[in-house]
Amino acid sequence: MFNTLQIWAFRDILRRPFESLLLAVTLTFAIATVGTLLLFPRAVYDTLTVVLKATPSIILRQVDPTGWRPLPIRESVQAATSVIGVVSVRPRIWGMVNGPDGPLTVMGVQQEGLPEILADPLTRLPAKGQAIVGWGIASHDPAGTLPLEGAIRQTYQVIHRLPEQTSMFTHDLVLLNPLDAQQLIGLPQGYASDLAIDVFHEDEQDAILSDLTAAFPWPVRCVTRRQSAGIYAGGFNRGRALGAITMIPAVLAMCLLVAVNTRKSMGRQSDLGIMKAMGWTTGDIIRLHLYRDLFVCLPSVALGSCLCFFLVYGPGADGLAGFFLGWDTLPPRLYLETKGAVTVLLEVAGVMVAPVMASALLPALKAATADVHELIEGAGRR
Repeated sequence: MFNTLQIWAFRDILRRPFESLLLAVTLTFAIATVGTLLLFPRAVYDTLTVVLKATPSIILRQVDPTGWRPLPIRESVQAATSVIGVVSVRPRIWGMVNGPDGPLTVMGVQQEGLPEILADPLTRLPAKGQAIVGWGIASHDPAGTLPLEGAIRQTYQVIHRLPEQTSMFTHDLVLLNPLDAQQLIGLPQGYASDLAIDVFHEDEQDAILSDLTAAFPWPVRCVTRRQSAGIYAGGFNRGRALGAITMIPAVLAMCLLVAVNTRKSMGRQSDLGIMKAMGWTTGDIIRLHLYRDLFVCLPSVALGSCLCFFLVYGPGADGLAGFFLGWDTLPPRLYLETKGAVTVLLEVAGVMVAPVMASALLPALKAATADVHELIEGAGRR
């Protein structure tokens, strides 16, 4: 299973266990730190991308100089459906209210016009006075009630909790009867918060905006799915820049580790001289150092990568979400895009491991090609 050089390399590690352990621990935490700082914003962006794919093509709102205004449902639906290329129009009743632990999103749902992402998880719709809550909303009342405060203050009976698998979309969502939702957010009867519009072709999103705007007798604002993705992409790039700044301490630690490893390798020139005197070839010496460093670096890469996944996609995401995003409640489960996540970790591992390997192999290569007498005599003078 192992050849002689590999066994010798493993025994050489055991000769200096504390040095090897220090190298492994430092490399593990360096990979975990840098990998987490790069992987977390990537995971947030991947999650937002998946969420946006399930959103309508266009969101249309009525606006005035003071901001957003409710839309009259009947007239708005007639105006939107008159535009060529529009395949469906759904008036939405939703808004932000205060819950027991902070702001929550409230949505009024009914069987017709139910969003596709909610069609499967919903086994029944809430009646008046009832609520269906997302996975991230904790009920502090043993009776299963949820107090909410918006235009009015009302307590609702929680009849169902959406499954954890939908947390990416429904984490802080409260589903109410449309009449309850209208009263809670202060929306007049017969009015909607906005319109969710789907178009026939994805490429028609931008081209149809002028026709939609012209179809309404009042000012409206349209936001396409692509525009939303661009906004979040800009935030993702800013997050990467902040992550690069916070990596400076880890890079400094890596430089110190490389310097220490180089000094350690230079201090073992006499051992290499004895090996050459015993008949070891330059290739044998290089392979010995390669095996020895790989036996330390590969487990460190594996452990550091596992820590990254634990912190970003596992229970450790709670602390990261609170630190980076200021979330006080349980964050939604982030989406794991395997190819992108593995690419990030491979890049981090390569950047971290390559200098460590070079700091050990280059002095070994220099000594392996030097004269045997010079190595032994130089060790004696030191």
